[in-house]
Amino acid sequence: MKIITIVGIRKSGKTSTVTALVEAIRRRGKRVGTCKTVFCPTFSMDKPTSNTAKHRRAGSELVCARAKFETTFLYPEALPLSKVLAAYEGCDYVLLEGDYEAPVPRIVCAHAREDALPRMNSRTLAFAGRVSQKPEVELPLPRFNALCSADALLDYIDEKIPDIAPCALLDDPLPPVAGVTDDGFCQCGCHHHDKQHEKDALEVRFEGESVALTPAQRDTLLRWIKEAGHER
Repeated sequence: MKIITIVGIRKSGKTSTVTALVEAIRRRGKRVGTCKTVFCPTFSMDKPTSNTAKHRRAGSELVCARAKFETTFLYPEALPLSKVLAAYEGCDYVLLEGDYEAPVPRIVCAHAREDALPRMNSRTLAFAGRVSQKPEVELPLPRFNALCSADALLDYIDEKIPDIAPCALLDDPLPPVAGVTDDGFCQCGCHHHDKQHEKDALEVRFEGESVALTPAQRDTLLRWIKEAGHER
């Protein structure tokens, strides 16, 4: 299994690079899996009012939703990378989009040199995304425009990356990228509403003490209250 992470500033071409690589891998008759890192602190795969969400809140350690054309497993925790990758057994490639912490080879997508270089580390193999379409920009590593050169990028990955098996060593996260402050924001814009959440802060009294709730705790409590009211 070849594992690589594709990282970069927002709107720099990460998803386009991933999908182009997936298509190139499939053209060669190989198996590929992808994993998208979501930064939003309030994001959930499950709707708070769904039956499966109620299963999880009741204490189920593993919840499965089976539909006609797909199956989703819901864990009540963020799994370490080694356990996530174990689910990709049989894949020839696994592409991680947006995972800065994974200690695996990296491709950096960027708009320009100034947002490309800070996202490099010793595992970086190449640059891609929008900056790859700007030959006038000087970069210290090869660049590939996956939209028209996905096969060339895949050949390069095959040359540079050995096969590895999921193991506990992959669970040691890399440190945050120094100087990078915008990649961790979710795209739903929830980080723009911090002040509004502070304004709407809620306090509860527990065993005689006043406890201030975080915005996420406040929202969860309000959802539970609404659900309890609907069930009566």
